[in-house]
Amino acid sequence: MRECIDSMDDETFEMWMKYHFTICERTDLIGATHHSLDILKKIQ
Repeated sequence: MRECIDSMDDETFEMWMKYHFTICERTDLIGATHHSLDILKKIQ
């Protein structure tokens, strides 16, 4: 995961951080990452 995040440009990283913090702040999603799969598409 580190390599993927390190290779993101600034705009993509900001979008990923918004997503990450949104998920972290929702108590109904605590533990959801243990049972999910993120499928991402790189947009140029």
